[in-house]
Amino acid sequence: MGARTKRKISEEELSRWRLIEEFERRLEQAAAVRKEPRTFSDPRRKLGQKDYLSLLLFGLFNPVVDSMRGLCAASRLQRVREEICSARVSLGSFSEAQAVIDPALLQRVFTELATEQQCRNFQESDQRLEPYRKQLLVVDGTLWRALPRMAWALWRSQHGKESALKLHLKFNLLEEKPVGAVVSSARRCERAVLRTQLAAGEFYVGDRYYGEDYALFSELERAGCSYLLRLRQEAHFEVKEESPLSAADQVAKVTFDGLVRLGVGRWRQEALVRLVRVQSERGELLLVSNKAREELSAELLALIYRSRWRVELFFKWLKCILGCRHWLAESQRGVALQVYCALIAALLLLRRSGRRPGKRAMEMIRFYLLGYATLDELSAALGLKEKRS
Repeated sequence: MGARTKRKISEEELSRWRLIEEFERRLEQAAAVRKEPRTFSDPRRKLGQKDYLSLLLFGLFNPVVDSMRGLCAASRLQRVREEICSARVSLGSFSEAQAVIDPALLQRVFTELATEQQCRNFQESDQRLEPYRKQLLVVDGTLWRALPRMAWALWRSQHGKESALKLHLKFNLLEEKPVGAVVSSARRCERAVLRTQLAAGEFYVGDRYYGEDYALFSELERAGCSYLLRLRQEAHFEVKEESPLSAADQVAKVTFDGLVRLGVGRWRQEALVRLVRVQSERGELLLVSNKAREELSAELLALIYRSRWRVELFFKWLKCILGCRHWLAESQRGVALQVYCALIAALLLLRRSGRRPGKRAMEMIRFYLLGYATLDELSAALGLKEKRS
């Protein structure tokens, strides 16, 4: 038997599933641009491309299902077959689908959402940074533990051999949303990934790992990118020019602003870079940037870097509150599909409520999915007014 055609669902019925319905609509638009793998046109295949990806997203929102077996069991429910997938899904079909779906399809959906999304209730920030709303991006990575049998994710750590994968993220600092992502094994270097993602006009903020490679500074300059990176405390530099500090700089605990030459001996760099030294509670920060003093003061550079921690909060939210921890697939491609679904879920929730839901709000979403909370109660918890048909 071939896959059944989904019946038309009314707006009232969709009040409980609108995020998945919007995801499916966007998935269809992205699939129209990319040719669907031939295997999905085979009449013997019951699990369609959209059905598989919708089940993955459903697993992130559902408060009960946390495994591949659970998702396959849920596909036996009539409502799930009507609104999520077209037919019952076997373990074999679900496992096989990850090998034939290209993660680039979800990457297209993610990029579209990230581009058009405008966070209404973004965290309060200095209005002087408003011209950099679309440009100011934190670049960072986070690790997930992988199963020992995921041989592709094997890497070395200080505790011996382990399996882990890494999400390399571009995170819009002012709107607090992901805008670019690459999923790889933990072995892949974050600087190497950034070098493949350079885009003229973007302004990158990075931690000490990015500041270790002085050659990266000139590469960013040639690519037309701005940067604000932290140096390690043991970095060597020679002061060539020191600029006077304003009262605002001093209030921000800036102790130095000027041009320096980095490195010593054969590692000595010829090009001068701007160095800003900032005193923090945990010690001194050494920040380098190619932004001129006339464009961004030392005070604002210090403010930007101190806001970098917002990406760490997003990683914690993704893993702990959204609950993207249990792997529903084991191949590198399957894991990439699941992580992209999690990022898309984050953007859909942001689009719906104007901010990332906290723990209590996510609990209310799940109470709603279980039928214990009304639509009005959910809307009140998310701080929005739901439009009914």
